[in-house]
Amino acid sequence: MRTNHQFSQQEMEELLRAAKRRASRGTITDRADYALVIFAYATGCRVGEIASTCLDRQAPNYLDLRSSTLRIKEAKYDSQGIVPIDVVNIRILRWYVRDVRPKLKNALHLSHLFLTKTGRPYSANVLTQKYSLLLDRFGFGDKTCHSFRHFYVTDLLRRGVQPHVVQSLARHRDARTTLQIYAHPTTDDLRSAVNRRIG
Repeated sequence: MRTNHQFSQQEMEELLRAAKRRASRGTITDRADYALVIFAYATGCRVGEIASTCLDRQAPNYLDLRSSTLRIKEAKYDSQGIVPIDVVNIRILRWYVRDVRPKLKNALHLSHLFLTKTGRPYSANVLTQKYSLLLDRFGFGDKTCHSFRHFYVTDLLRRGVQPHVVQSLARHRDARTTLQIYAHPTTDDLRSAVNRRIG
């Protein structure tokens, strides 16, 4: 039973370390799985957006590795926008596209960023299942694919990014969605609030 869908900062760091370790000594699939984790963490995208992201600039959802941006034109609620990707994580995604993805079945014939073991583009449902398997593998079976998006938005707010900027990055139509759904405190936030020094 999934009870706590939110990642704490420590849990996210543990997940990223575990996925990186497995990728460093594992199979091509393990390396592709690491890229899946990084992409969800770095962009806060919905699962359908991840599944439909392509390397073809004519595609509605296009990852531009040169400009380190993700362009979303086709998404839930028609929530279009541009999502910049930070230097560290775009480097990992470039490594994946250069060294890992070409070894996947049908990679030369398809433009989708991520492909299944059988060489097909992911559907949103299949990718949801894939993330569930990955999270279970790394000891976070109480999380879901949406937990990455929740962490992305909550982390931006926690770091003091202005709500209207967060709204744009998350591509929420209504700013109230950003604040009402994602701005509630985590256990770490509550602990930080009461950890006061005396004297």
